[in-house]
Amino acid sequence: MKNRIRKLVGMVIYPNEKQPKGCLIVNKAVELSLLNQEVDEKVTETFIKTETLLFDLLKRGQEPGEIPKHYDIKELSKFIHNSIVGIRVLAKTTDDKKELETIIDLTLSTLD
Repeated sequence: MKNRIRKLVGMVIYPNEKQPKGCLIVNKAVELSLLNQEVDEKVTETFIKTETLLFDLLKRGQEPGEIPKHYDIKELSKFIHNSIVGIRVLAKTTDDKKELETIIDLTLSTLD
């Protein structure tokens, strides 16, 4: 399961040519969500969907024991989502893939 999550996060730092650099939802969250309720609702909805996806992945990883059972996977999904958002912001400011990969490694080390 860690590999699936790594692949998901890796798409942020290694997008294909068709993907724009950065994330429109993160941009809206940072720049507009406090100023516009409609934007805030859309950002919140999208963040909840992402956290739900991560929750489902973590739950599937917990069932066979790949992810320790002592973790509260709801809170863990929020933590990983927060890291993804941060990586999305950093990916717009640096081309240093090693730095971004280190952040991914440290984030995923919490699953050990």
